[in-house]
Amino acid sequence: MATITRFDPFRTAGLHDEVERMFREVAGLQGGDRDAPATAGAFSPALDVREHADEYTLYVELPGVDADDVEITLEENVLTIAGERSFYDDVETDEFRRVERRFGRYHRAVRLPDRVDGTAVSARYRDGVLTIRVPKAEEAKPRRIAIEA
Repeated sequence: MATITRFDPFRTAGLHDEVERMFREVAGLQGGDRDAPATAGAFSPALDVREHADEYTLYVELPGVDADDVEITLEENVLTIAGERSFYDDVETDEFRRVERRFGRYHRAVRLPDRVDGTAVSARYRDGVLTIRVPKAEEAKPRRIAIEA
């Protein structure tokens, strides 16, 4: 049965996003449609990327994950967030009648533009949301040009 997906002309998905979507659709993981609820597969945190004049800000949803269990790396302009969300430690699995939350290892990678300052990346974790700030390199920041009259 074919899946009908909503076309959004303003959504600019890169090749990586499309390949990931197709892989998930074929493998039966979290549905190929982004609006569909997750039905099977491993935990994959949702993330948003926001561009400011002087930095990029990433927001990653990591509910139930300790900050010590999150690893953030930046290598060749690819920012990677990895770790594991563990199943409940103090509860027997046979006590559950329904489990909809996802657990297990996760890995998200985002390619950033070439002109970022990798030495000044900062991260903050609060209320289950990881906020990562990646400053733009000085030459990438917009600047005002004076006009000589």
